[in-house]
Amino acid sequence: MHSFGEFRLDAANQCLWRGDQRLSLAPRPFAVLRYLVENPQRLVTHDEMLDALWPETYVLPQVLRTYVLELRKLLEDDAACPRFIETVPKRGYRFLAPAAVGAGTDIRQHVIAGRAPELALLCDRFAAAQRSERPTLLLTGEPGIGKTTLLDAFCDCIRHKNAAVRIGRGQSIEGFAGKEKFYPVREALNSLSAGDEKVRSLLATAAPAWFAPGPAPDPSVGQICEALEELSRTNTLLLVFEDIHWADDSTLDLIAALARRRAPAHLMLLVSFRSDYLEAGHALRLLQQGLATGRREELHLGPLDREAVAEYLRCELRAGSIPAALTSLVHQHSSGNPLYMAAIVDYLLSRHIVKSDHGKVSVSQPIESIEIGVPPGLATIIRLRLDGLNEDDRRLLEAGSISGAIFPAWACAAALRRKLVDVEDAYASLARRGRLLAVAGHDELPDGTRSSFYVFAHDLYQKAIYGEIPVPRRSQWHMRVADRLREMFAGNEASVAHEIAAHTRAGKADTA
Repeated sequence: MHSFGEFRLDAANQCLWRGDQRLSLAPRPFAVLRYLVENPQRLVTHDEMLDALWPETYVLPQVLRTYVLELRKLLEDDAACPRFIETVPKRGYRFLAPAAVGAGTDIRQHVIAGRAPELALLCDRFAAAQRSERPTLLLTGEPGIGKTTLLDAFCDCIRHKNAAVRIGRGQSIEGFAGKEKFYPVREALNSLSAGDEKVRSLLATAAPAWFAPGPAPDPSVGQICEALEELSRTNTLLLVFEDIHWADDSTLDLIAALARRRAPAHLMLLVSFRSDYLEAGHALRLLQQGLATGRREELHLGPLDREAVAEYLRCELRAGSIPAALTSLVHQHSSGNPLYMAAIVDYLLSRHIVKSDHGKVSVSQPIESIEIGVPPGLATIIRLRLDGLNEDDRRLLEAGSISGAIFPAWACAAALRRKLVDVEDAYASLARRGRLLAVAGHDELPDGTRSSFYVFAHDLYQKAIYGEIPVPRRSQWHMRVADRLREMFAGNEASVAHEIAAHTRAGKADTA
């Protein structure tokens, strides 16, 4: 069973499903679709497909076009802006969507939406590794943006197409950095050696402390590099190290060495880390700078766009179409972050606000009246992030939250009763460290003073932080901001009457 988008290709029963609906598809178009689905993210030429599907029969290449047209109609795929089948003029076709492999029709497949270009890039760089070009890629992005999901899909894809590939995968764990040398490296090497005596024997020679009985010193970075290069002589080797913002210095040294070495090797190095975590002087930031002129490439995962959110909803709800307003609601409240998007959809489903029945999606109340708030699962994740802040940083974020997702520094200075210049410096420091907010712009106050505006990394952070402020303090801060507005705009209060009223209402409501 292969799942892509809202469809499931059942090879055993030679049929295609959309949700619970079985779609009619003749044997030859089905064969074309199956071949494309089983060879995703690469060009399939006309000759390749004809030879693979009808080796003993003469079939005109033009017939393929007829089959593809039929498939596009069935999949509701636009040739000008395809989701599934891309035509490569005069050469063939490329299946764009990654296809998850599952055991049966009742398994709920994990959905990866909107990442086809990134997955195609990784597959292209793996092909470069097969040519001994040993590429290094740094995969970056904020928490929840889908780095691990993309890595899972990539590893599954190349494992499916390359039976002989060796994949070693290790993950750094928060709190282990500086405490256990080479932690993710040992995990990756253990996964490589599992069930393969040849690999284990080679690694035991290079790192007897890890793989052979008896006391022995830790291997050097050079010894590990040589062993990995030896492993990659006959089989392409993919090394994946995740969350290296938490890695120990020895692991970072190994990554730097592997990225810089020039000995021919069928080796691809792929590391991921949180781009918001690196403060000035962080060892990984220095590693980034050191690799800037090498064969290293950085792939940054940004938020999903509206169409990717729609694709996710079609897959998750197993529906052919999604109400545009629902897509907009989920996109707006998640800001395109896949983790938040999934949590919001689970929230809507668990409360029966959204239902999917036989491929038809219904919403139990007007979209504009739906209050999402902070889904419980996300509240826990956000709380853990906030727990890592010192008291001053947390108080700054709390003061910002009373004005909304975008807030002016002057309002926070008024709430905290601190000097504006000191508050501006503190927020600038928070923004530089990527701590949950960024600079949004600047404004000139009536007295000529300039004040910065800041924006929370996500609306959900603002909501979660605001909800945890003790009610008396929250009320007091709202009233202080209202008073500061009256003071700044004395004689012209009408121009900010809405803002004054909003803070006054909030302050009184909290004390009611």
